[in-house]
Formats: sequence, structure tokens, C-alpha cells
Amino acid sequence: MFGEFRVDVFFVLSGFVIALALEAGTTSVRDFVVSRLVRIVPLYWLATLLVFFGALLRPDLFNSTTANVPDLLKSLFFVPYRKESGHIFPMLFVGWTLNYEMLFYAASALALWRFQRHVSFVFAAITLLLSAVFLIASLAHSSRALVEFLAYDRLLEFPLGIAVWFVWRKGLRIPVALAASGAVAMYVLMTCIERVWPDVSPVVGNGVPTSLLLMSTLSLEGLVVDSALTRGLLYLGDASYATYLSHPFVIEAMRKLVPKVVHGFDVRSPGGVILAIVVASVVGCVVYRYVDKPLQRAMRRLINVKRVVNAPAGEQAPFRVR
Repeated sequence: MFGEFRVDVFFVLSGFVIALALEAGTTSVRDFVVSRLVRIVPLYWLATLLVFFGALLRPDLFNSTTANVPDLLKSLFFVPYRKESGHIFPMLFVGWTLNYEMLFYAASALALWRFQRHVSFVFAAITLLLSAVFLIASLAHSSRALVEFLAYDRLLEFPLGIAVWFVWRKGLRIPVALAASGAVAMYVLMTCIERVWPDVSPVVGNGVPTSLLLMSTLSLEGLVVDSALTRGLLYLGDASYATYLSHPFVIEAMRKLVPKVVHGFDVRSPGGVILAIVVASVVGCVVYRYVDKPLQRAMRRLINVKRVVNAPAGEQAPFRVR
């Protein structure tokens, strides 16, 4: 499928963002875990439950998803399993990337627990943990879903993001005159590799170019000014998770329902693709504003209430999830 390298961008960027969040060395394991759960779980669970009940009520609309409770529980708790199609996907198929994200967060939490006051050790431990998991799973040569899932080399793209953070913190910058063209060049390169060299390792074909793309865009941060356009793009970025989880519903609706109303409409046509991007972005912003943010606030309140109830005598106000 065209554009799969966007997953690699997502993974490398995640590694960079988590390194940025932990660099101060003051984040506790509890705060880190809670912040990640609050950010990821509520909307994903809601979207997964929508798929489950959709498959339960209208199984004819789904290709390889059946409404059974074991698969629902595996999907909700980020346990990889093989669907009827043979793919290792949860009920909401885009959630496969979140399974890797949660593994990355688990490795980060473990490293943070062991080396909290030594940031460099934390990042080294994350890299070693993920590399060891990948190596052991690869050497196992097993067809079991979990082992196959762990042997996917995209797992190594999170450490690439940490490496970008490291060189960025050391002050390495790409000259502005080259940064913009470099970012475009890396995007074009990944597009070409995807078409002419589809079997190359994602780490080589997409992870390394994504790292250079990220370095290029970071080198342009001095040019960013406060404007309506900047604020709009930042809002789209804030809503990107909601857009990611909601876009399959939008695409499937446009693929299966719109042609019944608009004769000859094809979401895969150039016009259909542009329309799908616009509609998915708008829906994502709406979901972020009216669903995702309220769900996060509700979960924060719930956790803070539990923190107060279970706090030892004399403890002050509950922690705040950032």
C-alpha cells in the first residue's frame, strides 16, 4: 500500500518525543505510565468497541473481523494475534502500530524504573531491550503470532528516534539552506524506495531517511513564527492521533457507502484521495475536540480521585498527568 512509510515516520518520531519527555530525568515511572495510558487508551478502546459492535450487528460490512470476545480482549489489551486474513492485526487494524508503541512504552518504563536518575542509561537500556527482543524473536524462527510480531525490524525505529534526539541535543543542525530541500528529498526518496525496492528492510528504506527528514525539520524550527497557519497546523498535529484512529471509518464509509449515492465515485481516484484526506482531517479534528479530549480529562479525573482515596495520611494534592 502506498504511503506505508508514514508508519516509520510515526515510530521514529515517537522515539524522539519520548526522549524529549524524559530528558530532564525528573519523570517518575508512575507518571510516565499513566500519561501514556491516558493519551492512548481511551480513544483506542472506544474505536475498538465500535468495530466490535459493528461486526456484531453488521458482519457483512467487515472482511476479516468477527465479533468474538477473546479477540476483543486481545485487541483492548494490546496482545498481538493473527486474524482470519492471516495478518497480525487487532480488531481496529491500524491498532497494530499501537501494539508496538505499547511495547516501546513498556521498555521505557522498565528502563526508567531501573535508571531514573541517569538519563543516558535510560535511553541505552531502552535500545538494548528492544534490540534484544528483536534479536531473540528473529532467531526463534517461529510462525507464532507473538514471535513474528516481535521479530519485525520496525521495532528498531524507536531507538533511531532516540538517536535523533541525542544528536539534536548535542547541537547538530543541518544548514537552513539545505534543511528544507533535504526534508523534501527524504520524502521523495522513501516514495521511490517503496515503489522500486518494496522488499527492503523498513529500517533501511524508511527509518534512516525518516531520521534525516526529522533532523531537517528540526533544523528549520527557527523559521517558525506565530500565525494562524502555524496554529492551524499545530492543531492538526494535536488531532493526528484522533485522525489516525478515525480515518479507517471515514475511508470505509467513502468506499462502501458514497458510491451508492454518487455514481462512479472511487475513493482511490486522485479526486477521491484528496477528498478523503480533507474529510478524514476534519473528522479527526472534530473527534479530537469533542471525544478524545473529554475522554482524556475523564480518565485523568478518575485516576486523580483514586490517587486521593489511596493516598497515605498527610499526602498533599494528587499528581497531575501531563
